[in-house]
Amino acid sequence: PVSLGWHQVTSQEANGRISNILQSTKGVNVISPTWFYLNDNDGNIYSLASRDYVNYCHQNNVEVWGLISNLENPEADSTYVLTHSSVRDYLTSQIIAAAIEYDLDGINLDFEALSGEVGDAYIQFIRELSLKCDGNGIVLSVDNYVSSEYTKFYDREEQAVFADYLIVMAYDEHYAGSKESGSVASIGFVTKGADDILAENVPSEQVILGMPF
Repeated sequence: PVSLGWHQVTSQEANGRISNILQSTKGVNVISPTWFYLNDNDGNIYSLASRDYVNYCHQNNVEVWGLISNLENPEADSTYVLTHSSVRDYLTSQIIAAAIEYDLDGINLDFEALSGEVGDAYIQFIRELSLKCDGNGIVLSVDNYVSSEYTKFYDREEQAVFADYLIVMAYDEHYAGSKESGSVASIGFVTKGADDILAENVPSEQVILGMPF
């Protein structure tokens, strides 16, 4: 089983805290640092990756799945990048190059706030990235919202054909600014999130349940 912890890294200095983080946890066998993000409309990525970080994790039998996001640079247009095949191909090549350079075990794809018009291109992106990951022995995991009518275009069933794991972000039921107050993740919300992704024909062995503190 995968017991993964996301590690929010916003500076090179934060990489130096990995020893303290691992020493204060139990049972974690995968760490996913927030190292990469889409940085422009040409498919370039920004990186905070550290080889020393990876080496330390490997010495402690912990895999490293570098996270790549599309949220940090508002000037980078995810729709443009994903719907232009040459740019999309360059982006996947940049991701794989970084994974190889830093000896990563996996990639965690965290593309959020997409519009419905980009659904087909997003799935094609996952297909193309998965082929390059598979060719280089790299695990591909994809972060997903809990199932809903307005996130159907993320097509989790098709994702599961290509990605190794789908992570259900079973939280943010209520948040700052939401219409109602309540828990971040009530047990009913979490259970439904797990049940719904299984109902979309995603094999249970590919599902990782994302939980908040």
